[in-house]
Amino acid sequence: MTPTVEVTNPDKLLWPALEITKRRYADYLRAVSERMLPWLRDRPLSLVRAPDGVTGERYYQKDTPKYAPSWIRTVTIPAVRRDVAYTVCNDAATLAWLGNQAALEFHPAPVRRDKVERPDVLTVDIDPPDDAFDAAVEVALLVLEVTDNLGLRTLVKTTGGKGLHVVAPIQRHVSSEQLRSAANRLTEIVQERRPDLITAEFRKADRGGKVMLDPSRNSTGATVVAPYSPRAREDATVSFPVVPDELKAIDPTAFTIATVPKLLDRGGPAAWHEAEREPPQRIPRALLP
Repeated sequence: MTPTVEVTNPDKLLWPALEITKRRYADYLRAVSERMLPWLRDRPLSLVRAPDGVTGERYYQKDTPKYAPSWIRTVTIPAVRRDVAYTVCNDAATLAWLGNQAALEFHPAPVRRDKVERPDVLTVDIDPPDDAFDAAVEVALLVLEVTDNLGLRTLVKTTGGKGLHVVAPIQRHVSSEQLRSAANRLTEIVQERRPDLITAEFRKADRGGKVMLDPSRNSTGATVVAPYSPRAREDATVSFPVVPDELKAIDPTAFTIATVPKLLDRGGPAAWHEAEREPPQRIPRALLP
């Protein structure tokens, strides 16, 4: 029997500037659940919660709270200091419950709970300087050119911020260390093509106005914001799937809780939905040690 989740304090404002209440947020999660859940299923999930909305205190949550209903699934992963019991979101009821807990961002790991030592997705995180989305697009197209040359099928989405993610579903044939090594090699190849535009420097002060390619999203303990996840920003932007042909024309701030439910028939959501049914691929030999 499917649990029923009641929206408590339904008129509470989570995004006050846009008058988005908990009820409206619950409606959003219901609208995108069919497209979002496949990218959350069986994955350890970290959350950004903001009980008083985006203008109040927010915090990053890994552990499932002790008061969670008995039907909430979890997976426990050993950490340096202690074991962490992550929430696993496999159904609309869990998604609704998390939304009612004011979980405003969903950050799944690149692994699934039955084999947490074997990742099944590679992500290239493209982080441009402020107000330089066009530079992020230029780098994303270069990443796509390199991955296409390597024979690696990829997907693209906005981050809900100023950047982009290029994502490749993969077979679970490498360890987290091998995946990180492959991601490092991929970013090196891209950077070698445009050293004037791309950097691997983590600190913004050291980037010299260049676009950062971040391979650190590729390990058991790493996370990447999920497609269709909102961001805890005052403009209620959403991480949204897109297709390469539209990259130069999109405005990432146009994908919000208010607009996305009407955009689910676009090419990006269709491509990500189709990818769910495709067999996963092996990491190209050229990226492995």
